[in-house]
Amino acid sequence: MKCLSKDAIRRVKEAEAQAAKIIAEAEQSAAAQVEAVERQSTADAESAIAQVHATLKEELARVKAKADQLIEESRHEVQENVTEMENTAREHMREAVKLIVWEMYDECQ
Repeated sequence: MKCLSKDAIRRVKEAEAQAAKIIAEAEQSAAAQVEAVERQSTADAESAIAQVHATLKEELARVKAKADQLIEESRHEVQENVTEMENTAREHMREAVKLIVWEMYDECQ
């Protein structure tokens, strides 16, 4: 019976050692998986940030181009208005000069 008890104790100790080994391997495996997931998550986040940055950069370029176009159209429109005002002012200036000259002529008479 004594042999059986020693054998049972030996088997329990072997089972405990094997269980400890399995636990250690599982912890190593879990740590490796966590590390791999963290690396992948970091890479995915960096990729997403780069894509968003590129998209925003393109959108900013489109907005800038549209703003430049609107500015140029406004500049052209203003220039047309200025030219029209100058022409109108010249026409009125001729009439004003004629009136002033005629008034001066009438006063001198």
